[in-house]
Amino acid sequence: MLDASRPNGSLVALKRLKFPVGLGEMTIGTRFSSPSLFADPRNHCIPILDIILPMPGSDVAFIVMPLLRQTRIAPFETVGEAVEFFRQIFEGLQFMHENNTIHGDCKHNNIMEDGLSLYTSPPHPFRHEMRRDFTDRTPKPVSRTIRPTKYYLIDFGLSYDFTREDGPHMLQGPWGGFKDVPEHQGSEPPPCDPFPVDVYCIGNVINQQFIDRGPRVTFPFTGCEFMRELVSDMMNKDPKKRPTMDEVVLRFDLIVKGLSWYKLRSPVIRADELR
Repeated sequence: MLDASRPNGSLVALKRLKFPVGLGEMTIGTRFSSPSLFADPRNHCIPILDIILPMPGSDVAFIVMPLLRQTRIAPFETVGEAVEFFRQIFEGLQFMHENNTIHGDCKHNNIMEDGLSLYTSPPHPFRHEMRRDFTDRTPKPVSRTIRPTKYYLIDFGLSYDFTREDGPHMLQGPWGGFKDVPEHQGSEPPPCDPFPVDVYCIGNVINQQFIDRGPRVTFPFTGCEFMRELVSDMMNKDPKKRPTMDEVVLRFDLIVKGLSWYKLRSPVIRADELR
């Protein structure tokens, strides 16, 4: 992964893809960057701005994308900010499923944000504590409540596009970064429906960062216990008992309607700060 800037000054990332392995990722990314899908506000797939095709005799291509930030670099400050994060990632995965596509690797570092607007001076893409030009340390980010950001699903290397709406949709596991997916357990797990696997994984992201501590999360945020029941259902060991993303979004909307303005404005606090 490389960072760069375009002639108009916008900051971008270049991802190296090797053919033919990377062709699927490029195809799905390009599809969701098409004008008809890109214009839909529910689309949270990172857009492909340009493609640098392989030079003669080479099998290496590059896709050009907006330069994004990991979501935990700038901390969430309020429950309302966390709720907006949940809403957007649910909406984005629902949109992919609606278009008969699975993400295939919904994990923490495959969800990023357009967070450059939170800073008065852009931070370095890899040394987050420093400004991009290394002249000083990165300024403190502005609250997402003041400058709302958009969240994106990235990395379609394990995504799969089902061209027909009729099922069953079955893929041979295991795949993805979460190794505790129930359908993937055992030495020779049978083929499974990948759509409920996506539901499990996106629920696990929230579970590990906001409810129960995950293996790579030293201290989760607190204050989002209202999500526990929904997330627990999304992570049901029986995939047939998990809600679809359409059902997740409907249930989530009802949960949010039951939250008071005071709750939404209350702080989310890292567990270690409560000691």
